[in-house]
Amino acid sequence: NNIFGVLPFIAPEILKGQPYTQASDIYSFSIIMWEFTSKILPFNDKAHDLQLALSICKGERPEIIENTPQCYIDLMKKCWDEDPLKRPSSKEILNIIKNWIFRPDDNNEINEELKSNIMEIINAPIEHNNLIVKSHPKACYT
Repeated sequence: NNIFGVLPFIAPEILKGQPYTQASDIYSFSIIMWEFTSKILPFNDKAHDLQLALSICKGERPEIIENTPQCYIDLMKKCWDEDPLKRPSSKEILNIIKNWIFRPDDNNEINEELKSNIMEIINAPIEHNNLIVKSHPKACYT
């Protein structure tokens, strides 16, 4: 009956007391996807308390970072869907990412446009977004 984990990464259905499923891990993966694009921890500007848990259960998600590739946004949103049954499986995620990297119609050549977009995200300075870099004193990640 206990919940373990770091609040921003815990799936809403777990916060609502439903049993753990693999879809719960997919939700957590979506938050890691977001962290990759933002370069900061999720919900760092908020206290990690009951109010945040309720907000997550009501559908609040981190703000999508400007210039994130649309295909990445689409997958991230599918993975953090409120309904665990609508989230893709890990196998589906693997296939989606493979299709990003290797264009099946181009003899498995690397998708250079997507590679360029991802490298832009990796190399972008933190100041590229409007997110608060300084964490709330009651934000806890351990």
